[in-house]
Amino acid sequence: MTLWRLRLAMIATALATVVSGAFILYLIFTLFSISLTFQMFLMIVVAFSVVIILAQWLLAPYFIDMVCMCREADPYRYRDLHNMVRELAEKSGLKKIPKVMIARIPIPNAFAYGSPLTGPRVAVTEPLLDILDKNELKAVLGHEIGHLKHRDVAMILAIGLIPTILWNMGDMMYRLGFWSMIFGIGDRDSSYAYLLLLGIVLIAIAFILSIFVLAFSRYREYYADRHSVMLNPRGGKLLQRALAKIVLATKYGLSKEDIAELASALQFKTLFIQDPLVEVKTRFRDIDSFIEYLKNRKLTLTDRIKELFSTHPDITKRLRMLDKYDEEFWGKIYEIPVE
Repeated sequence: MTLWRLRLAMIATALATVVSGAFILYLIFTLFSISLTFQMFLMIVVAFSVVIILAQWLLAPYFIDMVCMCREADPYRYRDLHNMVRELAEKSGLKKIPKVMIARIPIPNAFAYGSPLTGPRVAVTEPLLDILDKNELKAVLGHEIGHLKHRDVAMILAIGLIPTILWNMGDMMYRLGFWSMIFGIGDRDSSYAYLLLLGIVLIAIAFILSIFVLAFSRYREYYADRHSVMLNPRGGKLLQRALAKIVLATKYGLSKEDIAELASALQFKTLFIQDPLVEVKTRFRDIDSFIEYLKNRKLTLTDRIKELFSTHPDITKRLRMLDKYDEEFWGKIYEIPVE
């Protein structure tokens, strides 16, 4: 996927979500234009949704730090890590160097986050530092710096605002219609049945639009991958190795029970460089053979359906795209000496 096609896909997905959602909102307000009381109710729902999204954007970093046990990386113990982040941030043209954090959760992964209240942050987990070499780690950090450069957290929240409003409206209408019918308010006026039905329709529409938001999120992952390859010589191959190591370490290093215990942290998996819940039905433990297996496997219908509901691209498609990015920036595919 070339740069212009990637940008066009992101723009088209964002416009489809926002324009269609805004049109549905217009129809809802038009439908209830004769009722000033209900219009006020709808405005309250809109205001509530906007406040929730803003609060999520501004305050989420504090919650993430608490849940993922993030602490600022010691500048002496993690000197190389600080230097890598500073170098990549300067290459990317960031005005502010991200704060480097260590997340104390037993999943090898990395993520970027932040808000105007906290400033940009890049976090890596301690297991990630154990399994990656210096160049692979730099490729992962380049991906996270790409997210900050592109303001992905704010972008995804903004695209998801209208679906959130529609979901909250639908939920409120459904509850109001349901309980009014149950308790016989208004002598079981049929209008409450219509209100309940409309609530269900709005929830369904919000669900469909959320699939577009997930697609937008997957495009941003490709965009961040491309940024990493641009910053790091032969970054595609390095990022392939890093992603493969993360998948294998998660698969063989953690049991299903371990992952279940981390459910509270995994609610932020949209931030991670690689979805920690990705499934791989293979016994490969050698990185190079595992990468080749993934790149050459045929995607099934199940794989494609799962991807629709994922924040990250299917790893097979992602690894293949990294080869294309490598060729775009650094020439034909080659072998990288492992440190």
